[in-house]
Amino acid sequence: MVNLKDSLQIGVLGNIAISSNKRIGVENSLFIKPLTETPNGLVPIYIPFKENTDSFLGAFPLSHSKLQIPTVYDNIQIEPEIVFECDIKYYNNKVHYIIPKRFTVYNNSTLHRLSVHKISQNKNWGENSKGIARKWIDIEDFEEGGTLSKYNFVSFIKKDGVIEPCTIDTAIEDYPYLYDNLIGWIINQIKEQKDILSLDNIDSLIKKAGNPKKFLISIGTTLYTSIGDKVFLEDRDEVFIVMYDRTKYRADSIKAYLLAYKTRNANYDGMIILHQRVSLEN
Repeated sequence: MVNLKDSLQIGVLGNIAISSNKRIGVENSLFIKPLTETPNGLVPIYIPFKENTDSFLGAFPLSHSKLQIPTVYDNIQIEPEIVFECDIKYYNNKVHYIIPKRFTVYNNSTLHRLSVHKISQNKNWGENSKGIARKWIDIEDFEEGGTLSKYNFVSFIKKDGVIEPCTIDTAIEDYPYLYDNLIGWIINQIKEQKDILSLDNIDSLIKKAGNPKKFLISIGTTLYTSIGDKVFLEDRDEVFIVMYDRTKYRADSIKAYLLAYKTRNANYDGMIILHQRVSLEN
């Protein structure tokens, strides 16, 4: 994974993509904020520290093919997201511009440990605790109706030989915060977010990484299916996170393509697949 170890990784909390046919009633849920509200905050996932540290945030978590669970007692849930690779410009030692250059699918898998103090402690538990696809798509027009507008993303889990949908098929443009309002919010949040309660001081961590020129920013998850909402990962499970061009593929055909991908490792035009095998750490 060329250069990814040099890229600081952060995630946006509370920016939940909701497909248009699921919006009615869901905004009144206790767990889904109205679309007029801002995201909850930023969470650090990986920091390429300039100096040696024993911080768990210094452990590189990304894998193209593996997802390790620490123990059989840990509950881990996949979180399919879209991730941007961004160029970062600084002014007076502060993040001034964030320029998304390309995008792909990302598994922001999460531990459900209630004893931790920071959200970040449930996000990075070491090697192979996150997933990212090998293929990327360059962003030519970062605006409504531009490069991102024709893509959907969805996820599946395979248990005991059976593949089931884990999240609802959703268009990338169904994120409530995207394009300029997302980038503006992130820049301001980096400046304002303090090390209080469950959040971390992102600006301080950026400085400890020597103001990296590249960020990987995962921009939020989507809604789970009734199966995905209840399922936790176990040894030998398999995870599929798919982004596809809906002008080339139908939503109800994606599962069939995964079956062929599994046997032939096929490379489909207009489709990116992150496939991870789940295992216990040695």
